[in-house]
Amino acid sequence: MAQKREIPSSGDVHCDVLVIGTGGAALTAAATARKAGLDVIVVEKQPVFGGTTATSGGMLWIPGNRHSPALQQRLGEPDTLENARKYIIEEAGNYADIDRIDAYLKYGPEMIDFLEDNTHVRFEGAEYPDYNMDHPNAAKSRSLTSAEYNAGVLGKHLRELKSELPQMLFFGFAIGSSVEMKQFFAAGRSPKAFAAVAIKMARHVIDTALHGAPRRVVRGRALITRLAQTLFEWNVPILLSSPARELIREDGKVVGAVIETPQGARRFFAKRGVVLGSGGFPHDDARRQQAYPANAYDGVRRSVANPGNTGDGARMAEQVGGVFSKDVSNAGAWMPTSVRPDVEGPAGVWPHLVDRLKPGFIVVGANAKRVGNESAAYSSFVPMMIEAAADQPMAFGWLIGDKRAVDKWGIGRVRPKPMPRQGFIRSGYLIEAQSLSELAEKIGIDAQVLESTVERFNADAKRGVDTEFNRGANAYDAYQGDDEYKGPNLCLGPLENAPYYAIKMFPGEIGTFAGIRTDKYARVVHEDGTPVEGLYAVGNDQLNVFGGAYPGAGATLGPGLTFGYVAGKHVSGMIGDAAPAPREMAVS
Repeated sequence: MAQKREIPSSGDVHCDVLVIGTGGAALTAAATARKAGLDVIVVEKQPVFGGTTATSGGMLWIPGNRHSPALQQRLGEPDTLENARKYIIEEAGNYADIDRIDAYLKYGPEMIDFLEDNTHVRFEGAEYPDYNMDHPNAAKSRSLTSAEYNAGVLGKHLRELKSELPQMLFFGFAIGSSVEMKQFFAAGRSPKAFAAVAIKMARHVIDTALHGAPRRVVRGRALITRLAQTLFEWNVPILLSSPARELIREDGKVVGAVIETPQGARRFFAKRGVVLGSGGFPHDDARRQQAYPANAYDGVRRSVANPGNTGDGARMAEQVGGVFSKDVSNAGAWMPTSVRPDVEGPAGVWPHLVDRLKPGFIVVGANAKRVGNESAAYSSFVPMMIEAAADQPMAFGWLIGDKRAVDKWGIGRVRPKPMPRQGFIRSGYLIEAQSLSELAEKIGIDAQVLESTVERFNADAKRGVDTEFNRGANAYDAYQGDDEYKGPNLCLGPLENAPYYAIKMFPGEIGTFAGIRTDKYARVVHEDGTPVEGLYAVGNDQLNVFGGAYPGAGATLGPGLTFGYVAGKHVSGMIGDAAPAPREMAVS
């Protein structure tokens, strides 16, 4: 192993590659370049590393990955990259960038092989339907989950690992797999599930008591831990509390950046190039105003993305001739969210990933009529909210459930029975009423229209056919339904057990899709398409390769890590135009 990389205490810093950001895409770029023998430095503006990836589900959508064949064989559903290509291109529509799509399909599986063969990163195949299962080329075998890990391996760096979103924890416990999630939801009514949860919680308590914090990490936090541990072992410094302020150019080429370190502003020179992986612009108010639909942003950020993602990459790229583009079907990686009024910032935001898809829930707009198919993927449901609220200054929908549904699944931040809910009612987050007419009055919508909406929905639910929005008719809807439900449609259950509950949902996001224009090698490009020499953009800094579409579970991290890998290979001279030959690093 090479001698430990030391950063001088003063003066300019020199390296081969400078990576700005510590999400999954940025760290993958760093690992790829380092494995090729380059001297790499990573800088992060926040005092912790991990970015939005650390608080994400940790899934990657990678058609043709090495784990897919076994899953396809078990499902009896073969798949090909050509099928995936057709699916992506049709989902992207007029925004399809064929060169970048082909690069993603080529290098995605290669990226998985590289990480699993050379780093601590491990994935598991996941049976997960693509988000548009009505498409003939959709499949159920393209998503991967990040294998859980022991964060104790980070040693002194553990305190620098970004924490989970507190609202997503169960008494401090991070739920990993979908099987584990089902156990937690069922713990209040199933002795077997309760026992399984009790054992997990006991281990969690013991671990916390022994070490001061749990060591088990899951989902995106496990992915970040595995990547970071690899980089630490490979002597790649990750400098925290060190935001990038501006890029340095010489003779038209980006050769480094000015970094505001804890010791003051310093110039970091990167002989091969700079990789922007600063996480997009979910917390950049001006950029949101520029890119989002008028009724999707009212000055309040309802985002679960990393608070440090304030559009730094786009701003710096523009200063050297790069182009920020909102030429996508969706500027944000949408997520329906609700906000607890007594909690500020991202910790107060709840992503609605479960409740609205289950039997016994509907979503209505200001007109008391349903917004759309409540079981649709989050990325598709928010546009339905935006369209249904075209006459509203800010889009919203009321998520409504009856007692039976809320007792079983919870609603928003409210946990299932027997967890208390009075505090949420007192705060105004949760509205409770003994009848639909009373609920309508409390939330300010027409009672007669709401009762008519629910009456029609209930009749459909009992027949098992949604005559209004066809909810539950495809494999994705069914997958997200309740497999214990006894009705004819796993997604449809009538609302008929008082009390009734409502939570106000708004368009939110887990990241951004508008971004910096790049070519198939992740190089930032000028308006005319020529590369800005020495500059790359990856992750949510990069204009979305799917043109703002969201084809399946992990369709943000999948392209993020893929083009992080591509950037690392290109800056190392391993792909693309002629460049100095890489020197493979010996890793013990």
